[in-house]
This record gives sequence, C-alpha cells and structure tokens, in this order.
Amino acid sequence: MLICLFRLEDVGPNLVEMVLDRNVEFDQDTIDKFTFSGSVTYSLVFQGMVTLDDMASELYGPFPFAFSSGFVQYAFSFIAADKTMKDKRMKEKTLGLIIMLVPEMVSKIDTFREELAKVLVYKFHKVYKINQVNTVFLKDIISSYNKILQDLLSFKQADLLSEQILEFLQVKEKPRKKETITDIGVIYPKEYTSFIKKYYASLLGSLPYTETNYSGDKAVIKTQTHEFSFVMDSKVEDNYLNKQSALILLANVKGKKFSTLYQVLKKLKSKPKIALVVSLPDNIEKASGEYAKFFTGLQRYIGDLPFFSASFNTNYEFKTKMLEALFWTLSPD
Repeated sequence: MLICLFRLEDVGPNLVEMVLDRNVEFDQDTIDKFTFSGSVTYSLVFQGMVTLDDMASELYGPFPFAFSSGFVQYAFSFIAADKTMKDKRMKEKTLGLIIMLVPEMVSKIDTFREELAKVLVYKFHKVYKINQVNTVFLKDIISSYNKILQDLLSFKQADLLSEQILEFLQVKEKPRKKETITDIGVIYPKEYTSFIKKYYASLLGSLPYTETNYSGDKAVIKTQTHEFSFVMDSKVEDNYLNKQSALILLANVKGKKFSTLYQVLKKLKSKPKIALVVSLPDNIEKASGEYAKFFTGLQRYIGDLPFFSASFNTNYEFKTKMLEALFWTLSPD
C-alpha cells in the first residue's frame, strides 16, 4: 500500500511523503505518476470550498488509478494547523490529502471501505498540527490497513496483495518514446458555466501544466501528457469533437435540457471513451423515468463505445462523480 501526502501551499499541493511499510526507492516515473494523479484528486476534492468551515475529514473513492487497471485509489481529506502557511486567508491552517493505492480486488470486499474509513477517522481525530503527519504516522496507518486485510482475508492472500503493489512500483519500464498528448474534452450545458470556471481554476492551481488559456467559449489546460479542454455544448465544433480520446459529458436531466447534447453527439465520427455525469431530480421515481428517457435517446449516438455513467443530486455528489469520471477516462483501456 502506497500513501502519498499532499498539502496546500502557496503554489498548490506539494508531495510531502510517499510511504510503504518497507524500504523502497521510488524512481522518477513512479513519483511523476502519483504527482499527476494526486494533483487531479486534490483539485477536485477541494473544488468549490468557500471557507475552512466547509472542510470535513472524509474518505473518497474508490477511484480508478490512471496508470494501472489492477489498482484503485482512495483519498482522505483533513485540515491541520500550519504556522508556515503564508496565505492569510488560511488562518495558519493547511488542507491535506492522503492518497492510498489499493489492489482493485480489495476494494470489492463489502466491508473494506467502511473499515478503512474508521481507521482514518480515528487516526486523524487527534491530529492538530501538520507536522504530526509524518513518516511514522503514515506507517502506522499502513499497519492498521494491513490488519484490516488480515481480518478480511487469509494471511497468504493479504501477503500476495502487498506483493502486487511492490511489484507494480518496482517495475522498471523500458525507455519510452516521446509521449503523445491525450485529449480529454469536457462538454457542458450553459447553466453549468459557473461550476466549470471553478473546476478550471481548481485544476489550474494543482496540475503541473505547460500551457493554459481561458476564453469565453473554451478553456484549455495542457500538461506534458494531457490536454484538458472545456467547451459549452452549443459551441462544439466538429474538428474539436472528433480529436478527443475521451469525452466527459455533463447533462442536465434534472432541468430536461439535454437536446443540445444530442445534437453534438450526432456529429461524432470517432470512437472516444464516453463518461457521462448526469443531474437527476430529487424524486426517485421521477429521476428514474427522466434518466431512462434521456439514456434511451443517448444510446442512439454512443452505441457500443466504452462508457461510464454517474448521477448526482447535490453539489457534493457532483464533485465526487466528476472525479470518478475523470479518473475513468484517464485509466487504461
């Protein structure tokens, strides 16, 4: 199990610790993978937070891990005193995020998430200062995680799962050719513009980007390996739509405003991965009917394309479902 600790600094989240329960020297490729994955998680978990009072210690996930289909990641948020914090708005406090890599089969055990959440809430309830979250503290969390596995699995199974992570981290990849840019497009309705602005700003504050631009119709963030672009559904052009490797589609089923999205997908000639994030009415019976109607129409355009869908009712759910969608588009096929 690998634990990465991110914390808020003036220039965004910074990787403080990468910890296993045994001595492993991480190569730069591994560090880069977790920095990228952690930056995205950090920006979305804390996106839209207005005051420190909005901050809660919570466990998020499981989310796909962008660099291996055999693992998932969990994230736990916390807040602690930090006298080194220069941003006066933070009142000498910092936001932190623990990123945990877990074999996918473990995440499917019914009680695993509940037990992991209990451990993290208990361990952090006495954390008041950021310097308390050190290597010793993180290794103690890993020890508790291992005990959870031993209770849920046989000793042999738990040991094999630990070896899986170790093998993944120690794989020395062959020198790679210069990586091509993976394009991920986010298409949204007009009424979600304010959310997209916050989402863009949040990613900008954490991703190691090389180029960025925000205009009235389109926002772009480029990293060394990815280009994230955000376009209003009424402004989508054919050449933009058909160059994307993956699309994240935001649909306002709650407001029954999704006809423009159908018009966009009629133009689709390529075969990208499709991640759908849908707002639903609060009434469960009405929500299921509206979603079924929307999805029936959508199916005419997406056919058998690789597909992920998630629905939400609240702003909190919106944030977490967007995180799930993004990591699904980043994960291996």
